[in-house]
Amino acid sequence: MTRKYSMRCSIASTLDIIGDRWTILILRDLFLHQTRRFQDFETSLPGLTPSVLSARIKQLTAHGILTSRLYAEHPPRPEYMLTRKGRALNPILMAMKAWGEQYAASALGAASLESDLRN
Repeated sequence: MTRKYSMRCSIASTLDIIGDRWTILILRDLFLHQTRRFQDFETSLPGLTPSVLSARIKQLTAHGILTSRLYAEHPPRPEYMLTRKGRALNPILMAMKAWGEQYAASALGAASLESDLRN
């Protein structure tokens, strides 16, 4: 289980929800693509294990940041999308992208940056 800050601070509370490893990159993928399937995340995020991906999706769904709908019934397979609450995180990701490009991008990192996040 991931440790939480459990502080009376809005930044700490936000990190309790989206501060786990891989969570921001999952959100990034959903801003780049309106819907994503489990295997889409596995393809775009090498190193992310299925168990961690499943846990992050469950947490984001429980907090109302993601929602899902079935694209196949047998077996049931969901695709995920951001809710209005999830889309409200866009300025945070845009600020992180801008900061990363200015202060953290290396030659290798800059070459691998994907297109701008959708507004």
